[in-house]
Amino acid sequence: MGKRDRLRRRREKAPARPEDLSVRETIFAALGARRQPLVYRQLLEALVAEGRSLDRELDAVLAEAVRTVRGRNWDEGGAVRQAERRLGAAQARYLEDVWRARERPSAATVAVLACAIEVLALLLSLPVLPKLVAAPPRVRPGGDPKMLERVRALLAKAESTTFPEEAEALSAKAQELMARHAIDEAMVGGAEGFDDTPGGVRLPVDDPYARAKSILLAEVAAANRCSAVWSESLGVSTVFGYESDLEFVEMLYTSLLVQATSAMVAAGSQVDVYGRSRTRSFRHAFLLAYATRVGHRLREAEAASQAAAAAHYGEALLPVLADRSAAVEAARDTAFPGAVKRPVSVTNAAGWAAGRAAADLASLAGRAEVRAPG
Repeated sequence: MGKRDRLRRRREKAPARPEDLSVRETIFAALGARRQPLVYRQLLEALVAEGRSLDRELDAVLAEAVRTVRGRNWDEGGAVRQAERRLGAAQARYLEDVWRARERPSAATVAVLACAIEVLALLLSLPVLPKLVAAPPRVRPGGDPKMLERVRALLAKAESTTFPEEAEALSAKAQELMARHAIDEAMVGGAEGFDDTPGGVRLPVDDPYARAKSILLAEVAAANRCSAVWSESLGVSTVFGYESDLEFVEMLYTSLLVQATSAMVAAGSQVDVYGRSRTRSFRHAFLLAYATRVGHRLREAEAASQAAAAAHYGEALLPVLADRSAAVEAARDTAFPGAVKRPVSVTNAAGWAAGRAAADLASLAGRAEVRAPG
């Protein structure tokens, strides 16, 4: 045995004898000993020997942890996603069963018990999230409740076609429908005194290149009168806005991400003059440039849509839109009072140029199309 192993064994002091601890106390002792392999194994084996009493106590402890996490404003989907991100698919399935109080395998083996302990540790580590209020439905008398479904169908066709002219026509139709729908709802709701308030949704933003993806989502949100805050450690962005705007932001972000990923992958692997891989920096720069350029195009498109609507609604339009933007910002600042923007850096000029070019070719379904100059 080497010196390092001897020192490690000395640090791993033996716990109190398992018979001196209750089953619950032993569960929490194991929870705290996860970084001490020998002690951890000993405690797990002692717990497995408890049989049915272990299952009963473990069920109670996990149920308490789920109640705690719900009180921290987590839902099942968010918690299960964190389990899959941090632990793995098996732990995510186990947590899903725990959350729904479904029957699951007995903790009669060390492997199952270790999975349960890992899930318990994750639940207890989840932070408090801002409480989100769902935006009230925006269906108005005389409105079309199937508008988003029509836009979604047009967008799916635009992504799947291999003919650029057809994609452009489909996107243009979707843009026309969604832009006018959103403004009409805002104006009709304001005229009728409809109690409409912004809400929030949490959208996953996954690696690889999560930072660049979060910027793309923020650009899409800002161009559609919404606001996004990225929580890097949780891999999620919280988007604030009005109900149909939020739905459209999610649709458009997903579509643009599909288009960007396809273009990025088509560019292939990248190497420098010495043959060293530059693929990661290229793709990071690609997505950042794509997000920046798409954001610019979206803002131009939104300005064009508002100008067209102003011809119909006159001076009443701008105050309504300004009030809604202020309400969205207030909802964001209430939930994230200390949110700050962080700068990002680009180290691959080729990726940046390729990303801008791809953004110029992207279909911006849902808003008036603006062609890139030149």
